[in-house]
Amino acid sequence: MGRVPKYRAWYKPKGVMIQPENLVMINFDTKVLGVYMEMDGKGYHVLRMSDFELMEYTGLKDKNDQEIYEGYILLWEHKGLSVKVKVRFKDGMFLAGDMPLYDCLDEEIIGNIYENPELIEE
Repeated sequence: MGRVPKYRAWYKPKGVMIQPENLVMINFDTKVLGVYMEMDGKGYHVLRMSDFELMEYTGLKDKNDQEIYEGYILLWEHKGLSVKVKVRFKDGMFLAGDMPLYDCLDEEIIGNIYENPELIEE
């Protein structure tokens, strides 16, 4: 049995990150998300998926035991060289830059592309 998918979500209209425990429903058929977030005097909202960027949990953790999600930025250090790499999903696997993510587990999360876009030069 595979792992159950887990997500964080960047809510674009307000510029806020929705943590996995507050993202309680994703319906890919109707393209809506159910989230707990204070807005308009209410706590629970069903919102359009197009207003979000979903970040899937990779199933892996960094050197500080922090969960790594798609869209995270890792600091990769090797032989005195430091490089910031973005975690992405391509060709059926998670990558850190162009390397398989499972080869980068001694690295450290330093941010993500939504809250810290200045960390990555495109």
